[in-house]
Amino acid sequence: MKDIAKELNLSVNAVSLALNDKTGVGKETRNLIINKAEELGYFSEKTRYKKALANKNICILIKTQYFRNSDFYSKVLLGVEAEAKRNGYEILINFTDELISVPDCVKEGRACGLISIGQISDEYLTELKKQGLPIVVVDHNSMAESIDCILSNNKLGSYRVTRLLIDSGYRKIGFFGDLNYSMSIKERFFGYQEAIHRLPSVFGYPDVSRYVLAYSVLEDVEQSVIEHDVGKIVSQVKSIRRLPQAFVCSNDDAAGQLILALRRLGYCIPEDIAVVGFDNTALSNAISPRLTTVNVHKEFMGQVSVQRLIWRMSHRDEPRENILLDVEIVERDSINKQMKKIDSGGIDSVSIAIQNCDSQKHDFFDLNERGIPWGQT
Repeated sequence: MKDIAKELNLSVNAVSLALNDKTGVGKETRNLIINKAEELGYFSEKTRYKKALANKNICILIKTQYFRNSDFYSKVLLGVEAEAKRNGYEILINFTDELISVPDCVKEGRACGLISIGQISDEYLTELKKQGLPIVVVDHNSMAESIDCILSNNKLGSYRVTRLLIDSGYRKIGFFGDLNYSMSIKERFFGYQEAIHRLPSVFGYPDVSRYVLAYSVLEDVEQSVIEHDVGKIVSQVKSIRRLPQAFVCSNDDAAGQLILALRRLGYCIPEDIAVVGFDNTALSNAISPRLTTVNVHKEFMGQVSVQRLIWRMSHRDEPRENILLDVEIVERDSINKQMKKIDSGGIDSVSIAIQNCDSQKHDFFDLNERGIPWGQT
């Protein structure tokens, strides 16, 4: 409708009235609108769209690695499946590894809409939008396409967990996450950075940016985490001239791998360095010490994505929205609540001998290749 309105220099409302055979538009204008609609193929598109909506199948797009290895996205998928079933829909799962190809169920007209779970390229979204079906994206935000997105409040969650560290007495806090990996991680970094701006001092650094760079690892993190390359993470940690008192991590998996690397270097958590995560996955409660993290309502995200898709089917021309779901801090054992009583000097990663935490060496934390603690299923 917007294309027709633009071509004729009319309002979308006038076009809608004419195409739906309602009063309020003159005969001459109505004929003009209908002729232009036929010229632009509107009626054939509308017929195809109605036929697609008659199906009760929702196409789900998800990367293979997310489906196999991610507790986060498996919970999102559970929410999608439950809400779809509750509303009389079936889901058709399609695995994608960034190959820009339209799923067969969409090309064959067997799907009434699409839900993309996790990271997806703007190029792929553009190709999918050409199919004319409603699309909802979960845990990803496109900077190039106008699309409905269901997101956790990443910035607020990271701000809150960083403030928890500050309120507990920590003053030298770094961020551990790959800013080039996804918009969600960038948003979490921005929340951390906003909290750091509230510090009364940046401890000898000329500004917050220098402070952040001095204590953080901001690139090449996610691939190391996905591959469980603790050796590379050890090298990244050793590259920091002066280690912080605490790390805010981009997610729980990153936090778990960072703890392994810190232990390999002889540090104890949280006695020497505190570590906090994000997502509240099963891993966060299984490792030792149990991880302080940010809870994301993963199944609810999936439910909301289905609700939004169904709503969008009958509201094609309404503005697209980013729906932000609230998050909460889950306090566990990976930060030292007595930090206020401890001297706030930083930790020299090279020159200070770290105490040998024998008690932690007996604690169970080793991860297998799936990222789950040994002995857990």
